[in-house]
Amino acid sequence: MHPSRQHRHFLHISGTPEECRMEAARHADETTLWIGWQAPAPFDPLPPGKLVGRLGMETDILVFDALEGFDPDAFAMALGLVRGGGRFLLLTPPLSRWPQVRDRELERLVPAEWPVTSPSGFLERFAAILDNWERETGTPHSPARTGETGLTEDQERSKELIRHVAQGHTRRPLVITADRGRGKSTILGISAAWLLQQRHCRILVTAPRREATDILFQQARKALPVAPATGDGVQYGNSFLTFMAPDALLREAPEADLLLVDEAAGIPLPLLEGLIRKYGRIVLTSTVHGYEGSGRGFLLRLGPLLDRIRPQWKGIRLEQPVRWAAGDPLEAFGFRTLLIDAEPAPLEGETPEAGDCVARPLSREELLADESLLKQLFGLLVSAHYRTTPRDLRYLLDAPNLSLHGLFQREKLLGAVLVAREGNLSRELASAVRTSQRRPKGYLLPQLLATRCQFPEALEMRCERVVRIAIHPRLQNRGLGSHLLRYLVNRARRDGEALLGTSFGATPPLVHFWKAAGFEALRLGQRREASSGAHAALMVLGLEPEATKLVEAAAQRFQKNFPLQLGEAFTGLDAELALALRPPQQEIRLDDSEAAALQAFAQGRLPYLDAMAALRSLTLQLGDGQDTAQRLLVMKVLQHRSLQELARLQELPGKAAVEARLRQAVLDLTQSPLRRP
Repeated sequence: MHPSRQHRHFLHISGTPEECRMEAARHADETTLWIGWQAPAPFDPLPPGKLVGRLGMETDILVFDALEGFDPDAFAMALGLVRGGGRFLLLTPPLSRWPQVRDRELERLVPAEWPVTSPSGFLERFAAILDNWERETGTPHSPARTGETGLTEDQERSKELIRHVAQGHTRRPLVITADRGRGKSTILGISAAWLLQQRHCRILVTAPRREATDILFQQARKALPVAPATGDGVQYGNSFLTFMAPDALLREAPEADLLLVDEAAGIPLPLLEGLIRKYGRIVLTSTVHGYEGSGRGFLLRLGPLLDRIRPQWKGIRLEQPVRWAAGDPLEAFGFRTLLIDAEPAPLEGETPEAGDCVARPLSREELLADESLLKQLFGLLVSAHYRTTPRDLRYLLDAPNLSLHGLFQREKLLGAVLVAREGNLSRELASAVRTSQRRPKGYLLPQLLATRCQFPEALEMRCERVVRIAIHPRLQNRGLGSHLLRYLVNRARRDGEALLGTSFGATPPLVHFWKAAGFEALRLGQRREASSGAHAALMVLGLEPEATKLVEAAAQRFQKNFPLQLGEAFTGLDAELALALRPPQQEIRLDDSEAAALQAFAQGRLPYLDAMAALRSLTLQLGDGQDTAQRLLVMKVLQHRSLQELARLQELPGKAAVEARLRQAVLDLTQSPLRRP
């Protein structure tokens, strides 16, 4: 029987480590994939952290050894590697003792100088579900395959849509979504092979990792048995199927007849936007619920982006499983235990205002006792951040320094905020951090303040960091987030905290949100975060007088450095974001010589190089990121971008047009009354 028509089998083995591993060995063979830190001979264990390198493979027998620690992300990955008819073996301590047993993953969540909490709330819940699930049975019907190709009806439709993208009108992207095991990568490979045979063409493939495209290339080679493999792909005559990493693809911008983006949710959205703008023929796939992060949360962001820049895009969702039968109990078990398919609370048309809502703390005990509330909370986090993964569920339930707060309208959870207690280090540890001898885990905010912002006092101050704030996707931009943040600020003050801070992938709307609450920008990370594709902004609010003075001093240092950094590390930074990070614009102040130089430049009587000092004085006082003229001045004067680059970015015909736009920008800004010292 074809694997796609079979359910997978689950075997839970509990007991001592020696007993469990010997029993598992009796069920295993030489093809078994053994995930864990130890295994009996002749098996070679694969540590959970290295499982990502095996994605794309399939196996008939998989052993997941959770005797020393349970990694939720690795478990979610492992569930998708067993083909239909295969066996999944889970090894655990006795369920009654499992939450109390020492656990490597739990220890990773515990900051330095904090005790390890026991029992694990995450494992308590998992063990209870496992105990109940083992008593349940069911074998739902599997849909039949179609035609002679062995493809599902969903895949056949996707194949036809991919052909339309490649051969039809340009600028009409296709987005293919599905849960794991539905054959997204397979249909990309089969479609690419068909296109290579039709005409000379170059198809590019990209993904978060090269290994994520293994199935795509395997299927392409299977359909093109005479095609030789190249270093990064497949060649068929004068046609090529080639892999390139996303950042290299955007940087080098090679020409292509079609771009295939596999597991697009794993690629930062700003990078994806660049690819979508560059390539007129593009197909993107994303897992809706999986270890990679939430494709659903990703689509909440990708959809509006495509509506704006490619309004004729299409989407299709694959429902029928390919690697196992529909209704597979192992898949259902993963969804149930890891809340991979969690959703925010449903809303029946109501549009509550902030004044209708109540903010309050959420305890771990309350969440473990109320599965519906836990699902609502995790669903909110998934919708707010598409990199939310199963490991975040363990973080919610087990991290000892994390507090949770919710925003409710009656029984419905409409918003949530996660807050980490940081700071208040011992003198010994604080001294070791100051001298760069230690970088203890769990203290991001005070360490950044001490080592990057010249604010060493923060190490021994009481402080909290907002890890994540989420509002129901249907209720955003209604003041609920600000309401929840005000509650948090008041609570932190009442509890005696000195500082409240946050670090996040910076975008203009997010920076404005935190500034509106009184937070000061103290730093912008020089490298883009892998998770968001954005630079991390550090913003802090002082909650007591001494801390407020220190925050203001650090903010002033940042504002002195930041304009200089724009010409060094941040030459490619979005100018709207650069302006958002600046202080609010005040009335422009220029001396007489500066005003005269700017007037001469605006009228075309003074060249740019001879007006640079006055232009810099003007640009340093700007603060409206919505103004195109102001953004242009930032890009030229502070970021030192070339006229050729500005012409491309502004879609102007050439350097003369850019110079004319710069002069007009200065004229517009200086026509309003100026204050002179």
